[in-house]
Amino acid sequence: MPGKRNENKTYEDPVQKELEAIKRLLMLFLIKTGTTQEELALALQINQEDVSFMMPSRTIKKYKDK
Repeated sequence: MPGKRNENKTYEDPVQKELEAIKRLLMLFLIKTGTTQEELALALQINQEDVSFMMPSRTIKKYKDK
C-alpha cells in the first residue's frame, strides 16, 4: 500500500517519504525562528509531546538577533 508505514516507521512510498522530510525541515526552520512546540502542535493538530518526539527543540540552536 502506498504511504503505509512499515515496522521501522519509514514510508514505503517515496513521495510520502519526501513530504515527511519537507515537513521536518519546515518544523526545524520554525523552531529556529522562535516558534514554540505548543504552536506547532496547534498548527499540526497533534499533541505537543508528539512534536517534541519528532523535533526535540532543546538540541536546536535558535537564530540570534544581530
